[in-house]
Amino acid sequence: MKKIIAIVVCVAMSVALFAACAPATETPSAEASTEASASAEASTEASEPAASGEAKTIGYYKDAADDYYKAGYEVFLECLKADPETADWEVIDKVGQGTAQEQLAAVEDFITAGVDAIVVVQNSPEITAECITKANEAGIPYFALTHAPSVPAGGELAGFVGYDFVETGVMAGEDALTYNNGEGVKKLVMVEGKLGQGTASAQSLGFLQAYEEAGKDIGGTANDVAVNKTEGGADLQIVQWSSGDWMADPAKKVVADVITALGADGFDGMYVQNDEMMDGAIQALEEAGLNPADYWLGSSNGKEKSWKWAEEGRVTMDVNQTPALEGDLLYQMLKAYFNGDEYRKYVSPYLTPYNSSNVTELTLVPYDATAYMELRPDIVTDINDPKFEDAEALITFN
Repeated sequence: MKKIIAIVVCVAMSVALFAACAPATETPSAEASTEASASAEASTEASEPAASGEAKTIGYYKDAADDYYKAGYEVFLECLKADPETADWEVIDKVGQGTAQEQLAAVEDFITAGVDAIVVVQNSPEITAECITKANEAGIPYFALTHAPSVPAGGELAGFVGYDFVETGVMAGEDALTYNNGEGVKKLVMVEGKLGQGTASAQSLGFLQAYEEAGKDIGGTANDVAVNKTEGGADLQIVQWSSGDWMADPAKKVVADVITALGADGFDGMYVQNDEMMDGAIQALEEAGLNPADYWLGSSNGKEKSWKWAEEGRVTMDVNQTPALEGDLLYQMLKAYFNGDEYRKYVSPYLTPYNSSNVTELTLVPYDATAYMELRPDIVTDINDPKFEDAEALITFN
């Protein structure tokens, strides 16, 4: 097993809509992806003056009991504890079950409790806009994490940290194009987290953009195919659009059904959009007597278990997209806000793609909070460092 020492790989970011995992955001456009990817300069904004030198209370809402959300939260807590200036801050933690009303109720509870700041891993853009309005009216700064929110006209967002899920998909598509000695994947099973959901649609869009930009016939524009879930074209057929609900068991059933319906030769690749679903997909293939190494299998998240899968050839590629960086950058935003310092308000962490041929040569950032904190001195974590992309273009301002 290789020694894990994190390095910085600067990769363009674009529309946040996820793998991570789950809740809905607005479906991105290719234009938004291009705009975000082209944005290379760090923009800083002075925060509103705020009282410092006293313990703060933070309301932190996670839309589901998702391990991705949990990992980011745990790193956030570790960063607070490690800093004498923030070690005595209190965090009120609320976890929903994926409903918009739970998110709204949690934000209303935070406001009633008089917290100093609100952090939300959102359920949907629409309910988030209402939550931002309520927080603004109460004079409480609102920070969004993982999924890009929809900020209402005249609304104020104190900060956003989230990956560019379109770029994640692009990385997968570019790898798929190299499959079979450069012939590329021809018959793809697309296993989205949830059909039509923001983070899932963004990854599908990015995958299709890679083919489109390579001049391949995918049956229309990347945006049209991603939105309408069409069957593709001469160079890439989408033989099945499915949802694995971001979890292993539903994805296992999806893949088992695909094998039954299409047969072993009915597909040559699968884009399974997070590692939990990939876990189920691998199980389904192996239980059907198929060798995962005989297919192109791409994913995102890039958890520690996927590093081993890649070494063993059980997955072809993945993207290291750790929530640890999200939690760390969120901590920095909140500290800067309350100190009245300048800080970048919209930040996308860097992505590191890897595949079965190079995973042993790369250094990757862990999910585990303890391992992350041990390696943190060797990781670029300054929120104003230009290696982190400006994600302002990812936010939808209505």
